[in-house]
Amino acid sequence: MHGTSLIVLVIGLLATGSLAVAALVTHGNNEDRLLRQRVREAGAVFTAAIPSLQTPLAAAAELAEETNASGAAFLRTMESQVGDTPDRRYVSASIWLADGTRLTPLSVVGRQPALASSPPNTIRAVLTRAGRTVPPGRAGGLPAVGVSGLLSGPSPRLGYSWASARPLHRYVVYAETALPANRTRRPQADSAFSGLDYALYLGPTPRASALLIASASAPLRGRTQSVIVPFGDAQLLLVMHPTEDLGGSLMRLLPWLIAGIGALVSLGFAVLVERVLRRRDYAQELAGELGAVAEENARLYADQRSLAQMLQQSLLPESLPSVPGVELGVRYEPGVEGLDIGGDWYDVVPVGERHVLLVVGDVSGRGLRAATIMASLRYSIRAYAAQGDGPSEILQKLSRLLHVERDNHFATVLCARIDLETRTLELASAGHPDPLLIDAAGARYVDVRVGVPVGVSPDGPYESVHVDVPPSATMLAFTDGLFERRGETIDVGLERLRQTAAEQEGSLDELLSSLYQALSEAGSHDDTAILGVRWTT
Repeated sequence: MHGTSLIVLVIGLLATGSLAVAALVTHGNNEDRLLRQRVREAGAVFTAAIPSLQTPLAAAAELAEETNASGAAFLRTMESQVGDTPDRRYVSASIWLADGTRLTPLSVVGRQPALASSPPNTIRAVLTRAGRTVPPGRAGGLPAVGVSGLLSGPSPRLGYSWASARPLHRYVVYAETALPANRTRRPQADSAFSGLDYALYLGPTPRASALLIASASAPLRGRTQSVIVPFGDAQLLLVMHPTEDLGGSLMRLLPWLIAGIGALVSLGFAVLVERVLRRRDYAQELAGELGAVAEENARLYADQRSLAQMLQQSLLPESLPSVPGVELGVRYEPGVEGLDIGGDWYDVVPVGERHVLLVVGDVSGRGLRAATIMASLRYSIRAYAAQGDGPSEILQKLSRLLHVERDNHFATVLCARIDLETRTLELASAGHPDPLLIDAAGARYVDVRVGVPVGVSPDGPYESVHVDVPPSATMLAFTDGLFERRGETIDVGLERLRQTAAEQEGSLDELLSSLYQALSEAGSHDDTAILGVRWTT
């Protein structure tokens, strides 16, 4: 095997491996971001639960002061809140003397409070801080409901205490909720958090003695995120672990798809290069004269170029899909000089029955690395489109896959999503030339908010614009090989393209062929891609 073929194979596998690793890292970062978001959402649920716990206790405390701790009045107030059924907040509610001179409840609704079996110092501490403790960071110094953990023993409970805001209050209202004996409770299958395991602790540290409830064996292992939630005058630590891919299975499989496709492409290219090199060696051995050798070398050069073109064509769509209401056409011509593969590409991706995504892009530079990056971007766009992402979201995600300092390449990309029902366009651009819209009024460029090329900055940003398309209009998206010329400004080339397109007539295929023939430059090194769409309704 020739060393060149081996180098081609190694470079291709290294490029594929780096892209697969980048996709794997991106998947991991995306999973962490989604998990952090879900943990914050779950923490907000616990924060929102405090008012519903505090309000009945505050009402009962005021009533106790007014009625001198009347048991009948307390029963009427709390009987709808206390019970052993899931719709009741508490399993026990009671009234205590605030000064701690009596360490047994004056009146009890529901079960006997577990606090009554606690040591005297514990009871006095609960009664003393009831409704008077200000949690850290609470604006205005407002008191919060007292939260106490009675977690030892076979029937663990969580206690809530509150006293009237009066300066000389006499009573404390105290209530308890029951926790599962094994501290385990799975979320319901239809819950918003059904794909997550969780562990909830009383306090800011994940101590086993402070565990309130969990959906699996605590502590949780693997990928976890946590948040500390203010809960009355205490804090809760919520730890969560995903039991499935939060971003979907497609993102999990993408690194393996890139690795598999890239490995096959690299191996195929190495085999073809090896075949060409062996044919070249054979030709050199048989050539007896300089003229014969030159002729054979010229033929080998043509074979290598044909090989590069075949590989480049294999990375592009084999055909365009049939889309009701529009006619699609494409013209793709590689640069006429050199053997390196270019990075220009196009794609048409149907998204459901109503939308179709058009993409035209150009990776900087040439060669196998540029082609590999082009293939990675193309398949990534298809994955993001399948997830329902719009043009600006797709470009934002692509910007995290590629970085010019690491990969030595960047890419300009134009994404256009067509709404077939409303005949509108949603466009976003990453440093790519604006598309050309042709209708009965003439030809004009669509004003797209141009963002930085993909790979320049991981933060974008990219903005979409929406355009209403006139009936029977034609839109052309293209790469710079169609209009750029040496020694000429870009504006001159774009104006020449606009005037030429406005003068053309005929079918969409005739329009694309006429534009390429009229504007192509002999001996150009750059590839040219033109993707056209014409509305038929």
